[in-house]
Amino acid sequence: MKSRFAWAGALALAILAISQVEIKAVYTNLNGTIITNGVILVTTRAAGDGHFFLQSSSTVDDMDDNRGSGTSPGDVAMCELLQDNGYTTRLLPDKALNVYGYPWGSPCLDVLGNPNDPSVYFNGSPGPANSQGPYNELLSAMLVVVSGSGSSSDAVTPNTYGVPIVTGESATLGSGDAGVPAGHGELFMYSNKTVGNVTTLGGNYQLMKVVDPNHPIMKGIPLDTNGCVKIIRDPYPNENAHVLPPVGGSGGGLPNYQVSTTYADISAGKSVPAPGLHILGVLAANTNYVIFAVMERGGTLGPTTDASSPWSGYTTAPARMVHFFVNEQGSGNARRSFNALSVWGRILFVRCCKWAMEENLPPYQGLGIIDVSLVSPSTIRLGWIGSKDYNYRIYGSTTVVNPNWQPVVDSIVNNGDGVRVTRTLNIASAPQAAFLRLGALPDVYYTYASP
Repeated sequence: MKSRFAWAGALALAILAISQVEIKAVYTNLNGTIITNGVILVTTRAAGDGHFFLQSSSTVDDMDDNRGSGTSPGDVAMCELLQDNGYTTRLLPDKALNVYGYPWGSPCLDVLGNPNDPSVYFNGSPGPANSQGPYNELLSAMLVVVSGSGSSSDAVTPNTYGVPIVTGESATLGSGDAGVPAGHGELFMYSNKTVGNVTTLGGNYQLMKVVDPNHPIMKGIPLDTNGCVKIIRDPYPNENAHVLPPVGGSGGGLPNYQVSTTYADISAGKSVPAPGLHILGVLAANTNYVIFAVMERGGTLGPTTDASSPWSGYTTAPARMVHFFVNEQGSGNARRSFNALSVWGRILFVRCCKWAMEENLPPYQGLGIIDVSLVSPSTIRLGWIGSKDYNYRIYGSTTVVNPNWQPVVDSIVNNGDGVRVTRTLNIASAPQAAFLRLGALPDVYYTYASP
């Protein structure tokens, strides 16, 4: 007899096997103090802040854009994901980390009208508007994530405190020999800079071809037969259902599903990776487009000939750096590119942040589904090996083509590492064909049931 409910066979459920409690990101600041589990700074668009908008190159305050989004949802999503994985984050307008306003050379003023001092955001100080708040050196910054939601002219200049950097801002990828951004925020990863952001949707534009699967960030990440991993998810069925389309000569709302993949073109005569840069992945649709690359602390930089850069004259990187594959776009966009990442894209973001902070990064490990069985005509059993670091959720859908996943069982708590977790589901009222997926939270990888 054919079961009324279809389910998965011997498929693999993968999770990130790292304890959220035991994570220790260690950084020695300029005072020689060892900081453990400090703060991750995530930059966001200055035009979304009422004060720093006036210091930026934007001509429009984001809150005045009637199409939305008024903020940068992707930047918030970065913070939420890092928080889900146990980190403290601090979301800052990019101009808060700059000495100069716009145009370059004009002083950037803090909210009190004084010359802006970016160091307070790195050393554990509460900031100028809360100057009476408690100072705590142990809340020093351990990582800066430059999201790319702001204008390239407002790009954050590299810090001189030895704090590692993850960047999705294409304007920061180059060296001092070409294409110096107006804000002098280049990180000297590529000379003869030819960079941009791919916004094409679908197909191989959603895939990254992995160049080095054995790098600690990539090790254990499952790849398809072409050596690719899907980093961009498909749009949700109703993601743009309520977005106002253009009417007559007036503009409509901004689409909620947007993609912007940061690349450096390394084809002949174009970008040249710095000697210390290590390429991890390229765009599957154009393998000349590097979209994921890293540099070790002490790696050799490209030409640092920009006299206005804080790193002018540097020869090696003072901390680890990552060229990440998402740019949050800027003016006139929904800035939800990070939200369009697949679960693997999200996992790689967390892993690259861990790597940048020089955490011990074990290989990504698989978790086997050990029991998918029909108990009776109206009951099935799903079992797997649990991890103490995760809760679980079971979803169901009637299709895997543009599925509308609905929670079936939520907040399944395991009893420790290596302990079997089992759930028995009553399928008496289920449709003729249905599918399951199992999520390991907060990092989720799906396993689909198949007829």
